[in-house]
Amino acid sequence: MRPIVYDILRLFIGPWSAVPRGIDRVDFAYAQHLFTDWRGDVAGVMPTPWGVRLYDRALVLRGLARLAEIWRETGDGGDLDAVKRRLHGEPAVTAARDRGSPLPRQWRLVRTTGIPLGRPVREAQQGALYLNVGQLGWAAPLAVGWLARRPDIDAIVMLHDAIPIEHPELVSRSGAAAHRQMMRVAARHIDGLITTTEAARTSVLRELAARGAGAPASIALPLPLAPGFLAPDPADPELASLGYFVTCGAIEPRKNLLMLLQVWHSLVDRMGEHAPKLVVVGSAAQGAKPVIDAMATLPRHVIHAGALSTTALRRLIRSARALLMPSLAEGFGLPVQEALALGTPVIASDLPAHREIGTGWATLLPPDRAQMWLDAILATPPAGTHHTAGTYQPMLAGAYFAGVGRWLADFKHLPQNEDCGPKSSLRGT
Repeated sequence: MRPIVYDILRLFIGPWSAVPRGIDRVDFAYAQHLFTDWRGDVAGVMPTPWGVRLYDRALVLRGLARLAEIWRETGDGGDLDAVKRRLHGEPAVTAARDRGSPLPRQWRLVRTTGIPLGRPVREAQQGALYLNVGQLGWAAPLAVGWLARRPDIDAIVMLHDAIPIEHPELVSRSGAAAHRQMMRVAARHIDGLITTTEAARTSVLRELAARGAGAPASIALPLPLAPGFLAPDPADPELASLGYFVTCGAIEPRKNLLMLLQVWHSLVDRMGEHAPKLVVVGSAAQGAKPVIDAMATLPRHVIHAGALSTTALRRLIRSARALLMPSLAEGFGLPVQEALALGTPVIASDLPAHREIGTGWATLLPPDRAQMWLDAILATPPAGTHHTAGTYQPMLAGAYFAGVGRWLADFKHLPQNEDCGPKSSLRGT
């Protein structure tokens, strides 16, 4: 097996979030698999104040174990108790995990791993694969400039989508600028591309080509279902009796929550106090203020649960009447897969990515047709009366990493990369 140099920057600063986001869980799963099971040498790499450094396998594994404890992914951290109180009409209470500074969490990780100098990145093994899944730091020349001095190392990156470039109106100016910079850097250095859907692969390759990159070798595989969603626990009777809907994701314009809140106003106008409640799971991102303000106009029927552990999220989705995913753009859509695997109905926007993972299972609707969403929500049966669990087949970790592992083990440049791709003409420019 070729040696792997795995970018651990996102994982190192993971404690700044009390609960991992979807991208954090994917990054963690990759690291855990590679540092545990890859039969070749594996080292962590990240930029530091003393340069880009390499870290050995044992140290990274200690850090991963501590990070899992910090995130408390094996319990719900009392999150569901707070959500249940809100569903019963009680006042909001800030979860313990969301109180205070993230600095103590970061310090716990640093104490476990120490602050070792590591080794200079120039000591990376000959012919290694550099793998970056978290995207963090990829737009910074200081973080990846060393690749220009190591033409023997192939750079493989997971690029999740090109949404900030294709739909700049859905993100902040700084977010769009950062994504364009990331694509420029990728065009200079990338040798291999991993995406989560064919739709994402098509759009990313198009953006790379527009920046002068030759077509890198690529693989598109749906993300694996997190192991935490495989627990066989039944629906929570108390939660199921509350008849709520749930939506998951960062609170930002592209998630289209303003349309969903418009639907909820219509539900309340029609049904009054008997209108179902909506639980919004996710942290506020750039552009969240209009959504937060709109949620405040429905204080009895819209509950902002914030970020949840995997255990709490699984239990919440399993007992919901349906998961609602009205996004205007997506590269994949983890909550769609998670809900379908749990047997929970899904109503999602009709996007290429959602079609790839949900056609035949999810109800797919235009994201701008509020009346259609209202009708579909009203037609949704009570929780527990419709199940897809056991019939919907999500991608599982074993199959996913077997596929990625074979691709990495056999990785070679495509012929066009040798003549006109990033290695020969763009790397180092």
